[in-house]
Amino acid sequence: MRKYIPALVSYISLSCGVMAILQAIKGNLGISSALVLGGYLLDALDGELARRLNVASSFGLQLDSLVDTVVFAVAAPFLVILHLRDSYIAWWLTGIGMLAFSMAGVFRLARFNLYAGGDKPRDTIGLTISTSGAYLALLVLVDRAFESSPIPDWLFLPILLILAILMVSRIRFPELKTILRYRIPSLALLGTAITAAIWLTPQLVWLLITTAYISFGVGRATYRLLI
Repeated sequence: MRKYIPALVSYISLSCGVMAILQAIKGNLGISSALVLGGYLLDALDGELARRLNVASSFGLQLDSLVDTVVFAVAAPFLVILHLRDSYIAWWLTGIGMLAFSMAGVFRLARFNLYAGGDKPRDTIGLTISTSGAYLALLVLVDRAFESSPIPDWLFLPILLILAILMVSRIRFPELKTILRYRIPSLALLGTAITAAIWLTPQLVWLLITTAYISFGVGRATYRLLI
């Protein structure tokens, strides 16, 4: 039965994506964002389980990509559109941003599948759709956590477009498991994050860490291009 465990986790992640859409329609954007982030954590878990249990398969790869399409290429940008529903930004502008984000995410998933069965690069080529979708959910959570709405409405559209560009780019981003190999720095980062979360909010700290991760990939690529 162990070969079915990763698929079960993928289906739970899919459920998170579907429920995120339904909760967003009902106006429960906080719950919807949390469900997208739950799908993000489960997306990292199913692949790791498949490798640990030695049950990785082509079916699991395709299933994971289809689930990611729902959770991150549809639910996450749809959440942003509903978050901006009452803003001064024209609906068709956010619609263009969602379309660009979704198309780039699907492209990123298709390119990822091409490496299946071959020599997979140590770094990911292009920002992953899961990280991009989680970033959108974190933006909405942070914006709703404070009465002053620290993130301007107009900023969401360029963020959607920037994430879309990063997903289709050839910029290499380090995998999370590669970073976690360094135990002492990882534990130090975890301790710092927990301490900061006590003073700030967990979603803000998570957003800042993800922003630093994305900035590191872009900065490293820029440095290698210039030297």
